[in-house]
Amino acid sequence: MMSHTETILRAVNREPTEQVPFALLSSGAWAINRNDVTLQRALELPAETMADWLYEGYTLVDSGISWVGSGYNNIVVKAVGGKIKFRRKGTPDVVEPLFATADDTDAIDPASVLRDPDIQLLYGATRLLVEKERGERLVGASMWGPFTLTGLLFGADALMRSVYKNPEAVEKLMNFSVELYLNYMQGYIDAGARVIFMAEPSASGDMISRKHFEAVALPYIKRIYERLSAKGLVLGLHICGNTANRLDLIAQSGAQVMSLDYKVDLDEARGAFDGKIAFSGNMNPVTIVQNGTEDEIRASVLECIERAGGGGGYIVMPGCDIPPSTPPENLQTIAKVVAEYNTEHKQERIIHG
Repeated sequence: MMSHTETILRAVNREPTEQVPFALLSSGAWAINRNDVTLQRALELPAETMADWLYEGYTLVDSGISWVGSGYNNIVVKAVGGKIKFRRKGTPDVVEPLFATADDTDAIDPASVLRDPDIQLLYGATRLLVEKERGERLVGASMWGPFTLTGLLFGADALMRSVYKNPEAVEKLMNFSVELYLNYMQGYIDAGARVIFMAEPSASGDMISRKHFEAVALPYIKRIYERLSAKGLVLGLHICGNTANRLDLIAQSGAQVMSLDYKVDLDEARGAFDGKIAFSGNMNPVTIVQNGTEDEIRASVLECIERAGGGGGYIVMPGCDIPPSTPPENLQTIAKVVAEYNTEHKQERIIHG
């Protein structure tokens, strides 16, 4: 029986395996809120407590990846001087843009995030979680991609207008966001995280055209992956919404695995990604994962596995971060169905990468 780490790595590398892997995508708010504690309160507790909660949560549902920092993406905005507001349940919001002009970035050193005490606590929890996992499960971290992060720092409307009216300002802002991303994620890498994900919801087909994705978002995504490519990491990308018209571009992004929203057809994804990058996701995180019956969850899991095809390189995963109130029993059902599928098909076939 392979470990979670081995199974995930073989899927990411599209290597032959008898096991289809399962993992949650991020889900840090779920893992912490299930202890009836807000994300803000969790930052006031010892790093050991957070590491314990994360380990217990991801072990409970048999996820192949344990995530640290998930749910805290906007804490980076706070660390460089922005304003955020914590919720009683779920993830914090950015209250207002930090930058009025692109030149405002000159006053901030992206490396200053490393000195933020809350972020240091997250790094400490990462080191402890890596120790707890003992190599059985990969530890991952996620952060907004540069286009989404720039929209939070500068204002989404202002960014969209500037794409047309002031491309030089957009370039300067995006360069800042690239450095901010890399500085923040380096702390997780140094602490032992091996899965580094980028979330780019603002680069969805529901938000911007293929043309603007290729011109404004993709070059900076590529730049980040180029900088991280030699570090021996699993590099993942998640884009919410419908990305069907840019799957071929995503395959060239430098990501090793693409996390797909439920709006994307798995047959199309398999065709676009086959032999290039691995992919994951596609289960509706609300209708199925949070609110589905056991039979509905089972049917969705099996459909995803079958439609992802026998070529390997697929990870069963919700199509986005799950709501904090998702019943753990539903997540356990996903893991159970995947385990049963692996057992039933072990002698029938080997999934080739």
